[in-house]
Amino acid sequence: MDSPKKVLVLFSGGRDSSSVVVEMVRAKYSVRLFTYQFKELLGPHGDSAPDIRHMELKKAFPECIDEERIITRNLYLIKKLAIDKTNTTHVMYPIAATLAIHSSAILYCLENDIHDIASGYSGYQAKLDRYIEQRNDFFELMRSFLKEYDIEYHTPIIDKSKEEIIDILDQCGVSSNSLESKSIFGGGPFEIDKALEYWKECLPICREYIKNMQSFNK
Repeated sequence: MDSPKKVLVLFSGGRDSSSVVVEMVRAKYSVRLFTYQFKELLGPHGDSAPDIRHMELKKAFPECIDEERIITRNLYLIKKLAIDKTNTTHVMYPIAATLAIHSSAILYCLENDIHDIASGYSGYQAKLDRYIEQRNDFFELMRSFLKEYDIEYHTPIIDKSKEEIIDILDQCGVSSNSLESKSIFGGGPFEIDKALEYWKECLPICREYIKNMQSFNK
């Protein structure tokens, strides 16, 4: 019997990314969790939101989810895409953050022979201005970026409502309250033309980072 395909799930510990884990398990994938940690918020027992949800998901699907959760705190791309540009460019912090996260995930996939990435992009959040990176046009741009590296992009809850996402978690005994910490780059509303211009300006930096890190790690 063939081994199940591996998928790297971008995992914040929130409802959306947790429901993506469930949906990818249902789609017969072996799931590895990838947390890009801007800051760490710990609970009273030293546990974080991703820790709690990872434990719940492993209990629900012990054969399908890796014991190890990949955690990266590398803020190099955030510095290059956003902080270094604050005095010269109209910086779009949510786009800088999402490009940094996905670029780090791409690099991990290339190093570990994984050809699938899944994220918790959701249609109900895309309707809100502050989640500009989840709009359909930016989602398609991200899909194209990942395709450059032979990585398929999965967004299994993109068309689901908040209530449907909660139901996915309830069905398998995973807590459905919101646990994730809020992004330090929240904001909005944003001007779409400026956001697209900023995306185009940032993408070569991401490509160069991936190229350089691949060469460095060989």
